[in-house]
Amino acid sequence: MKIYTRKSIRRQSYKIYTLGCKVNQYDSGSLAAALDLAGFVATKNKADLAIVNSCAVTKTAILKSGRMVKLARKENPKAKIMLVGCWPKVYKIKDVDADFIIAGNKIVEVIKKNYKLKSTDKIRKAKQEERSRYFIKIQDGCEQYCSYCIVPYTRGKLKSRRGEEIICEIEQAVKAGYSEIVLSGIHLGLYGQDNKKHNKNNLVSLLKKIIRINGLGRVRLSSIEITEVSDGLIKLMAKEKKICQHLYIPLQSGSDKILKLMNRPYTKKYFLDKIKKIRRAMPDIAITTDVIVGFPGETEKDFKETEKFIKQIKFSRLHVFPFSAHAKLPAAKFPAQVDEKIKAHRAKILRELSVKLMGDYKKKFKGRELEIVIEQIKQNNIIGKTEYYFNVEVEKRRILSGKINENKKLIGKIFRIKNN
Repeated sequence: MKIYTRKSIRRQSYKIYTLGCKVNQYDSGSLAAALDLAGFVATKNKADLAIVNSCAVTKTAILKSGRMVKLARKENPKAKIMLVGCWPKVYKIKDVDADFIIAGNKIVEVIKKNYKLKSTDKIRKAKQEERSRYFIKIQDGCEQYCSYCIVPYTRGKLKSRRGEEIICEIEQAVKAGYSEIVLSGIHLGLYGQDNKKHNKNNLVSLLKKIIRINGLGRVRLSSIEITEVSDGLIKLMAKEKKICQHLYIPLQSGSDKILKLMNRPYTKKYFLDKIKKIRRAMPDIAITTDVIVGFPGETEKDFKETEKFIKQIKFSRLHVFPFSAHAKLPAAKFPAQVDEKIKAHRAKILRELSVKLMGDYKKKFKGRELEIVIEQIKQNNIIGKTEYYFNVEVEKRRILSGKINENKKLIGKIFRIKNN
């Protein structure tokens, strides 16, 4: 890679293309912060350096990553194209039109080395376009090895960030005006468990420190496994108003047969019993989920069982994915692969069910006072996200607390509204 002088660096522009999960988006934000620190300038137009942060969670994601490289080349014809992220970690890529292909999470270190940044240079806060909510990665890696999932191979073993580092970054985000902090990770519920010497450093202990940060509006957890929703976490969430009443808990299937084939670490009974415990402590909590349809061996009976179980749980929203596995994974070689048309049909059924479930859930809050983080301001209306993970649009006159006067500066602020 060419080494630039500091004078020439200041003239270089960059653009980052990101696919995939919130963790990938956070990684892109950290990369952008490093580039800014190096003297680069972000641009939406033709850049000198175009970086594609790829995703490899499914075959479809890999195809999208390839198309994104082509788009980056087309939009930035004179740029150096850099491909990073999960795709290069698991595949040897030869036929992709990129100048640099970096396999690993060392992109920031590579930039520091090639642009001669001092080791004392610190990236305090990731750069994020999302102005209302700040996503922070507190953990990386997964060791579950579900039969359909490439993530343990792309992200590696469990790795938790230091608590002091996390608190410092959140403090910076709060000072920058973010009212909602979203804790993200590949295996969020296992935060701290990779450090056996400090087993008291877990998600619950971290949350207790976060909610004491001055000026913090509220904190939300991203995806967490049902086996990691501990009694301590339930008790803390029920007690502390600054923690959003929302849990994103992947189900994947409502059939014990399919769960076993997936190598998921729970049964339907375990899942249902834990949901009941959560709702006894927090009756109004929003519980969203992931579901995979068309997993190898999933019969119509298995699918109907999943559909019935979803209705029994009464999730507030579903994220539905037709099965798509890499050739390297066990599930790709399982017998009884499901036809693509059947997958699409089943996905359509569950997505329609999701719309109904969300509508039913939102009705519970009609006429109640809610706090929202403002995400958009129109002429006379505001759009914001509740702690229960659904958006509302209300007239400004229905705001019960807070003063609307400067549109852009209020994005991300928390206001109380009457939800009619």
